[in-house]
Amino acid sequence: MDSFRWRTRPEDKGIRLEEAVCGYLRITRAEAAGLIDFGAVYVRGRVERNASIDLSGEEEISVNFPEYGIRKFFEIDPARIIFRDRFLLAYNKEEGVPSQQVPYDAYNNVYAALLRHLAGEQTSEPYAAIHNRLDRETSGVLLFALDKKANDPLGRSFRDRRVKKEYLAWVEGAPKDDSWTSDSDIGKAGGKYTAVKKGQGKEAQTIFRVLHREEQRALVLALPLTGRTHQIRIHAALAGHPVLGDRAYGAKPDKRLCLHAWRMTLKHPVSGELVTFEAPVPEEMQKALDFRF
Repeated sequence: MDSFRWRTRPEDKGIRLEEAVCGYLRITRAEAAGLIDFGAVYVRGRVERNASIDLSGEEEISVNFPEYGIRKFFEIDPARIIFRDRFLLAYNKEEGVPSQQVPYDAYNNVYAALLRHLAGEQTSEPYAAIHNRLDRETSGVLLFALDKKANDPLGRSFRDRRVKKEYLAWVEGAPKDDSWTSDSDIGKAGGKYTAVKKGQGKEAQTIFRVLHREEQRALVLALPLTGRTHQIRIHAALAGHPVLGDRAYGAKPDKRLCLHAWRMTLKHPVSGELVTFEAPVPEEMQKALDFRF
């Protein structure tokens, strides 16, 4: 991804954002407008999708060019909606799609696509709030509130660790034990999330249970008790058994990152009923291996 950053000058006061972008980058106005609409242009550190705003001459502007261009290719697949009522929607996220916008693309992600999907079926302003996030490469249960009334109780459930999250992962090697717990703190070092010494990062804890063994690989159930970025991937690699396909944490290349957010269990934020959302295990995680769920 190529990025450009500059600060506007006093003589730029009053010009439109679209004009400033095409002038600095030496691109056409249509190309500048496309980048802005795509969510690749930031003003004062925030994404700006209005090409017509007037500048004051004191802004910092940054542009992030997507490697695939400003191509709009992702929309919600209604068949992947696991559950929906007035208050909640659970979606089976595809592998390879971000949960929400990334610095160079505000269009091709599940959250933005869900808002477009909701807008297409009702006249009022669509509403959705995302309550868990999955890595781009991870598939599985993604939970949204569809009513603001659900946000506080959902947020408390996640903060108080009353949401049970179950992941399935194929890992490299042959784990010595049938179950183990990793509680290494997680922080950032060299721009990458990693395990760090106690007190130098955020508390993290994951329980692993071996479900099935094959030669030099195993299927494990991972139960994260906290919700840190890359937590399962880091803790699995720290145990010497990185998730298959997880090149970022030492695994060999594979067809995909073999990590799937399988089930989520929690109390419904309005009814109080215990509900479980289950995302079917992707075919590619099964076909590439010899185990069937």
